[in-house]
Amino acid sequence: MAGVFIVWGLASLVLLWLHASNLFVLEEVGHGDSYILYDVMHFQKAGVIYRDPSQPPYLPAQYSPMVYVLYSLPGRVAVSENPFVGPRLLVLTSFALCVAVVISIVCTLLPRWAGAWGALLTCSVASMGGWVLQLRGDFPGICLNLLAIRLLLSHSRLGVPLAGVCAGLAMHFKMTLVAGLAAGSVWLLAQRRWRDLAEFAALGTISSAGLYLLFFAREPRMLSQMLALSPGVVDVSGWLKLIRQAGSEVVVPLAILGLSSVAFRGSRWALVAAFAAISSVLAGLLELQAGGNVNYFFEALFAAVPLAVLGMIRFIALGRRQEIIAVGGTAIFLVLFCLPRTSDAYGRLRARLEGGSNSVTSRNQAFRMLEQVLRGHRIFSTVPRLALFDPAPALTEPYLLTYQQRLGKFDPRPILKRVHNSEFDVVITAAKRESWRGLPHIAPDLRDAIAAAYQPYCVVRGAMMHLPRRPRPERSVLAQDLAKIGCQTVPPEGTAGSISW
Repeated sequence: MAGVFIVWGLASLVLLWLHASNLFVLEEVGHGDSYILYDVMHFQKAGVIYRDPSQPPYLPAQYSPMVYVLYSLPGRVAVSENPFVGPRLLVLTSFALCVAVVISIVCTLLPRWAGAWGALLTCSVASMGGWVLQLRGDFPGICLNLLAIRLLLSHSRLGVPLAGVCAGLAMHFKMTLVAGLAAGSVWLLAQRRWRDLAEFAALGTISSAGLYLLFFAREPRMLSQMLALSPGVVDVSGWLKLIRQAGSEVVVPLAILGLSSVAFRGSRWALVAAFAAISSVLAGLLELQAGGNVNYFFEALFAAVPLAVLGMIRFIALGRRQEIIAVGGTAIFLVLFCLPRTSDAYGRLRARLEGGSNSVTSRNQAFRMLEQVLRGHRIFSTVPRLALFDPAPALTEPYLLTYQQRLGKFDPRPILKRVHNSEFDVVITAAKRESWRGLPHIAPDLRDAIAAAYQPYCVVRGAMMHLPRRPRPERSVLAQDLAKIGCQTVPPEGTAGSISW
């Protein structure tokens, strides 16, 4: 049984390494990266995080201020040909620190050898693999909350005040990361440690609300932009799918098994259980809005790992006493988890080693060729990464525009007017229609404006190039340049085989 767990864990580590090996890719590794990177670079140049939303690219910077402060640090130290590399390294480091703190928590509550299981289980959460390079505030904030829990578990006198500071600072990377402060307060309250509770809550409040007040004094548009998506668009079907995705992780059933013995293991386990429970409830509530993704559950999954290690130890112990549990449990785990994960890791690793058009070098070369063709032209792109070819992009995140329109918080007329007037030399969209949780990436009125003023011309690397319907000298030159880099001409509109964008 333990051997099957180890094989599954090693296959998961291979997949994690494959995701991390995209560090130097010039394209996005996840949707939304370019939107955040643009505001990071704007902050580096102008010293302002929350821009005037009445000016292009019109959209608010909706994340917490420390996200932009943290990811701007590499650009202030050195200029890189690939602006994603520095911020991605910080994300990857934050994830590694999360793993390290989880291992420390496991070693504090269980024998030290259990830390190896903690590392294996943490790195085997499949939902996190594709996010280890994405520019978000999740991993830095979660790391601080995990550190707060670890400090509360220590016997140091400075543990409580430092834990309060960490729990408060976590909210500056994602304002919804309140589980650390809440779980610590409830735990100290249950133990009637009044002095520690007052110290923990006070320092947590000061380091969260106090620092936010300082940011607000410097950035008066902060609150309005951070709350730009409130009250949110409710999507129940997508909510259920994401709950099912997070719940299908192996750490969840193992953590439930571990919970059955927490009550007999002392108050320190109660803190971990409270942290996992509060994180899960908050993630479930926040996930109802259509902009949410599985990353909302990352904190709960990290928090569940110590409980999952306990559950795994119990499961293996039961298997040693009852052969039917060992054989049945191993067979089920092998078929449902180990074999699919191993097969996936083998297929992806083989494709990466064989190289070809999907290698990092080939992808970067193709990206640079497209950049050389489009650089200097007036671009309107609903593909966020290509929008950054323009130093003053008209739009950086089409989904956010659609979301705000649905809430009645965005007036698209300035953008629609520029498109209708054929102000741009080329309009770029995804070759196929894209949507997320029922909301299209391109709003219907914007799609109609593009279709009226521009004509689909060719497709390259999943992006469709639309050229102006009105004849102009730049069109023929750009068309020739696109053909040289292998942009495949699409059939005329309305004919069989034409692409629906």
